[in-house]
Amino acid sequence: MLIIAEWLSRGIPTGKEKKQRTIEAAADIEMILKIIKKTDLNSDDAMRIVQLLKKRELVDIAIVKPEKGNVLFLDFLEEFWDYDASPYIRDKLAHGHSIGKRHCYDSMNRLNSHWLPAFKDKRLNSITRQDLKSFSLALADSGLAPATINKIMAVGTTCLSWAFLEGYIPTDPTVGLVNFSGEAKKRGVLTLQEAQSLFAIHWKDKRAYVASLLACTTGLRSGEVLAIKREDIEERILNVRHSWSHYDGLKKPKNGETRRVPLLPEVRENLLELADDNPHGSDGYIFFGNLANKPVDRDVLLQGLQKALADIGIDATRKIVFHSWRHFYAARMADRMAAEKISRITGHKSKAIFDEYADHITEENIEEVGRVGAEVFGNILQFKKGA
Repeated sequence: MLIIAEWLSRGIPTGKEKKQRTIEAAADIEMILKIIKKTDLNSDDAMRIVQLLKKRELVDIAIVKPEKGNVLFLDFLEEFWDYDASPYIRDKLAHGHSIGKRHCYDSMNRLNSHWLPAFKDKRLNSITRQDLKSFSLALADSGLAPATINKIMAVGTTCLSWAFLEGYIPTDPTVGLVNFSGEAKKRGVLTLQEAQSLFAIHWKDKRAYVASLLACTTGLRSGEVLAIKREDIEERILNVRHSWSHYDGLKKPKNGETRRVPLLPEVRENLLELADDNPHGSDGYIFFGNLANKPVDRDVLLQGLQKALADIGIDATRKIVFHSWRHFYAARMADRMAAEKISRITGHKSKAIFDEYADHITEENIEEVGRVGAEVFGNILQFKKGA
């Protein structure tokens, strides 16, 4: 920088003058190197030198090794996704953000299945953008779906970005990485006629039958269905206050919002009958399990649905799952109502959109959705076969 300042003052040297200046510059560099050798530099000093060299495009990748970043990457990554030990998760929860144990569990599985074999013995402060890019391309070459690759990559990139912000590493190696695009595998959805046939037959497990009937006519998520208690049921309204997760237990619904959903009389009747069947007491979970303080496992609801599907000749290739009811409800109601009115009831939206409309969910809106729902699902409700 001193040499450049001199050039700006005296002009760029040529001929003998240029040669002389080159000799002087070399002498200056030697003096700089001697100073570096004698000076007690810390990581911040080293970072300033590296950034200057990178700015002048004299180096491309330079890794400064601060002490707290000089740890095994996989050890750091494992602690990062440990729900009970992670400083990242503790910070998220302290600021009111939602992050569930199930998400951490899935991240741990992806860590062990994909990151562990590829980054064994690598240090946190040695991970480069090229390492991440090569890893992502290897995942693509293995034939994984784009959405799956993005989820796997997020396990490491979320951690690395946080490590940079917290000063564990001097640069963020995730900058510039591009997500993979492509259509996600779509869940199957029944037709209205198929749904009518499904609820017309006998189901072995009454809990599975009522759960599917509820999800079909309200668009509730499976966790929201499992969390329902008698106290949530009004005359024409179902209050969706909680969701149940095997990993987190009882928690708020997705996006943190509670909502009121129109409840058709026939569905309400089935819910109350099931509550009376609860061996742990009618005030417990409607979809009761073996333990009084826990609802039935969601797999029971899925298996009951799959058995009923098989009985009417719909095989697994259709990819009908319990969450398919949510899409079924939205699709059928969208035939008759504006999507925005439906989304206020289902919570089928981003948190930002919900915040914008939350104050406008009126009793009139609920009644309108209820009237249309009764018309749309009337042929389904008339069967009421159950178990």
